[in-house]
Amino acid sequence: MELIALGYLGSVFWLLKGTTPAQKRWIGGMFSLLIAIFVIGSLWIRYQTGFFHFSRMEWYNTDGSIPLGKWAVPWYIVFVLLLLLLILFRFIQKIKTMPANKRWLPFVLAVFFTLVYLSAAYFSLFFVAFLFFPFAP
Repeated sequence: MELIALGYLGSVFWLLKGTTPAQKRWIGGMFSLLIAIFVIGSLWIRYQTGFFHFSRMEWYNTDGSIPLGKWAVPWYIVFVLLLLLLILFRFIQKIKTMPANKRWLPFVLAVFFTLVYLSAAYFSLFFVAFLFFPFAP
């Protein structure tokens, strides 16, 4: 989970290529702070629930994944929405440099991308929740 968060941060910095240094500082710093809070919080919850003391199956059997899921699922939603905002921010920056008569097509593509992105995030939320919360078969 922590490696995925660091990969997410890497994708954020990749999206920040070509922005001004002030934008890189503010946006990159904000995302770095959020990732640091998430990683520290998830490690703390794992420590409190005995993740480092039990085997993996014992930890699942003692329902240690439920408090971690209560921490990770809201953060997943926040990170999905923030990444969408960053992608749209970069997309709008590209649209501003285009001629005025050709801006409508990228705008339509941005709306379509947003709908597809949100629907994919909604469906992947089930899999994220499935990792942490026990479901009846």
